[in-house]
Amino acid sequence: MNSSNVIIGPGYATWNSGNFRFGDGGMKAKFVKNLREISTEELGRFDSVETKRRVTVTGKLWSGWENLTLVLPSAALAPTIGGKLFGVTAKALVINGQDGSRLTVVNAQITKLANLQLSVEKELWSADVEFTGLLLPGNTPDQAGSYYTYTIGNSYTAPSFTKTNFRAPILTAAWAATLANAGTSFAAFNFMNGAQIDWKWDLDYEPCMIDGLGEVDAIVQGFEASCKGTPVGPIEADVASALLPAQALGSLLSASGGDLTLTFGSNSVILKAAFMAENDGFAWSRKNNRVGELTWRSTVPFSSGAPTARASVA
Repeated sequence: MNSSNVIIGPGYATWNSGNFRFGDGGMKAKFVKNLREISTEELGRFDSVETKRRVTVTGKLWSGWENLTLVLPSAALAPTIGGKLFGVTAKALVINGQDGSRLTVVNAQITKLANLQLSVEKELWSADVEFTGLLLPGNTPDQAGSYYTYTIGNSYTAPSFTKTNFRAPILTAAWAATLANAGTSFAAFNFMNGAQIDWKWDLDYEPCMIDGLGEVDAIVQGFEASCKGTPVGPIEADVASALLPAQALGSLLSASGGDLTLTFGSNSVILKAAFMAENDGFAWSRKNNRVGELTWRSTVPFSSGAPTARASVA
């Protein structure tokens, strides 16, 4: 036994014609099995059977602004509710290890979007992106390679690295809200500690279960974006109007909201028809900002009676 038995080393991933590099900690693949326990009264649990399986690959991307149409796909930002995510055309996720190892997840999709931290003091991506691998269409679970293949001794050539994709965003913000006092200070403001963007993408695997095959697809249930941060610039009267808008209880909150646009250089993140959902209120203190942390949530805008994108990223 010596150090050659300790297997470590970085790598990169390819998916849907894009190359993905990860920050400190790299990426991790897990092989997930769901078990049903077999038991009798006199013996207790004496065995188990597997009822479904999947492969998950997770990792926090490095602070590069790249592969946006893959990491934050239009299928998520403007989802077709009830649509199938995987379909019948498989997209392979390939992890290439520097040591020549190669894991190929044969039918993979992004099932958890990576949250953003827009700040010069924080890493760009605040949460892992998650890929899920399901059964290769047309195969059965007992066929080799139906979920993944793993090989060693492969040649390794890292893709070119574009350092200028790095982002440490200096934000300006604008919220097109309808305020009771006709205030305009939300038309241009900043954030004290940057902004946190969270994506809530609801996927439900249960309706796409086939007995004996397990999970074969995922159904999109919904999407919502939220932004959290402490604003600097809006006057207190405008913030107060936004926290408790002068509208009847039971009214749609999008009626007092509007697009929240975060801009940094030539890039932007827009939460459509956003309203103010949560707040830390006001503070009178020599240590804390008068206006506390605020949270905006997107809603679904419509054009000619049809839903449009909930958010955009560029």
